[in-house]
Amino acid sequence: MRSGEVASTTYADPLAEAKKIVEESPSNAYELFLQTSDVWSSFIRFMSAVQFLQKIPKEVRQKRAIAQLKVALLGNCTLSYMSDALSLALGPRIFSEIYSGDFDQWVMNLIDPESALAKFEPDIVVLYLSSLGLTSGGTMLVSPPADQIEDALRTFAARSRSPVITVLPEPLLECTGGNSDADRWYREAVQSISLAAKKGLAERAITLDPVPTLLSLKGEWAAPRYWNSAKVPLHPIACMALGRRLAQMIENITYPRTKVIAFDCDNTIWGGVVGEDGASALLLSPFNEGAGYLKLQRLLKEAASNGLILVALSKNEERNVVEAFQKRGEMILKTNDLSLLKVNWSPKSQNLLGAAQELNLGLDSFLLIDDSPFERGEIHAALPEVLIADLPNNPDEYASVINGLGVLERPVVSDEDARRTELYRQEHARQSARKSVVSPEEFLRDLQLEIVAMPIDANNLDRALQLISKTNQFNLTTRRHTRENLASLASDPDVYAYCYRVSDRFGDAGVTGICVAYRDGESSFQIDTLLLSCRVIGRTVENAILEHLRRWLVEKGVSQLYGEYLPTAKNGLVSNLLPRFDFTLISDTDNRKVYKYTHLDKPFTNSFAKIIEGNGEGDR
Repeated sequence: MRSGEVASTTYADPLAEAKKIVEESPSNAYELFLQTSDVWSSFIRFMSAVQFLQKIPKEVRQKRAIAQLKVALLGNCTLSYMSDALSLALGPRIFSEIYSGDFDQWVMNLIDPESALAKFEPDIVVLYLSSLGLTSGGTMLVSPPADQIEDALRTFAARSRSPVITVLPEPLLECTGGNSDADRWYREAVQSISLAAKKGLAERAITLDPVPTLLSLKGEWAAPRYWNSAKVPLHPIACMALGRRLAQMIENITYPRTKVIAFDCDNTIWGGVVGEDGASALLLSPFNEGAGYLKLQRLLKEAASNGLILVALSKNEERNVVEAFQKRGEMILKTNDLSLLKVNWSPKSQNLLGAAQELNLGLDSFLLIDDSPFERGEIHAALPEVLIADLPNNPDEYASVINGLGVLERPVVSDEDARRTELYRQEHARQSARKSVVSPEEFLRDLQLEIVAMPIDANNLDRALQLISKTNQFNLTTRRHTRENLASLASDPDVYAYCYRVSDRFGDAGVTGICVAYRDGESSFQIDTLLLSCRVIGRTVENAILEHLRRWLVEKGVSQLYGEYLPTAKNGLVSNLLPRFDFTLISDTDNRKVYKYTHLDKPFTNSFAKIIEGNGEGDR
């Protein structure tokens, strides 16, 4: 068997088989381990998986992951089980380095600029203040230190832009939901800590209520004996579940899996078949069988407002579907919530593939919601990358099942996210215009493309970091930067660090491009990052970016520019980008191509875009 291959044999226990070969072939063992689906089925299985991962070299896991993330766990309790669960749940998509603060040292970690936390430079911080830690093991019901929490978080936020998730305290075992001392204390603790986090972090405050996760457990979650022996705040099973829930939230903050929801209409967002029953007969009343469909619509409406793209994917006559949206006032979803209508009699896999091409997004970005097992099976067979919700028979359960997938949550919503449906609608208008003109050149000339080049600064740093973190297709290196690293590069006058706002006659696409280049010799620069959002691919924006970079370098007296292409599973789109602009290949080793350009006195071709110098004001 060649290196990197895993035998196709189906193992009864992939984890056990992986353990057998881990010493001789770590890569194959890790791939085999990833086939294990039941590592969360028991605490023993969980710990066995954690121990296995400790034997896998860091570089093996890094190579398999799409990104790397530094997570800090702070609190007034022992967080080791949660740390293990977090690392296990984030992989293999995200390789995580996790810092666990010392027991009850969260205040000093947050306020001291020389603390171990500050030196770790986390991408995201989790602060968990357990009820048992706030009450001396449940014995003394003292008021939570709200002022101390607020001050510590404000101090940390002043020097770091890393998101902070504040995990609210769990109920004490004595809580009954009534008006006992324990209940009153618990309600006050939740309220005061939530308010302190909001005051300390402002719009960056993210809170996680552990109660739904704890209630979902079938067995014991409160276990004071673990607190007494090791300051573990919950039963280990509950720590494991809460760590997994945190991983889900962290992934949705940093590298969300799902960007598009493709959904059926008949018996999915309404009851009945519109082509047979007619729009007026569809079940859409909140007082009868229509309630479940409306709950799903409400969930989809919220997802659209949080930046997910909605695509109606239905075997129907389009006029019938549109009539249902327009004439049934009970509909929560409206046609302006949708980016695409793929309504016809073609196979749904074909329409979904077409939607992916129109949106310029990978199939692994799609979630399919369809009540028909046949349609789900057809898409799974044709497009296995698509995430498919296994809907129950009862429509009342649709929304809870979709929510339970954990892919729709968006704890942080940027302006770009909120505008995404409109941005993709603009792109659809561009595609329609493209089809109506004689040639691509004529279309581009008529586009009235403007590129505003802005230095990366405090006004647009968050958006720049979001693009660097999430862009995979048009990205030469897919190199990720921490907030502090990017801010440091941007503040260096000898570093080219720009973002680009793209607009045309159809609308403003926002900040959708990044380029970072640094000096690596007396008269030479190296391109560190060059990327574009998928929304603006195909408009020659890259020509304008390289021309702006060239002009800047000429002013600096630079004569040579180096670039590199680091291939990934998703960035084949840019494999020929540098050669297309006459860069010369000088090295092709170890999955890395290095190019050189020595004609900086000659402008790059930029026939269709007007370049405007900007200062970044207002482009957050």
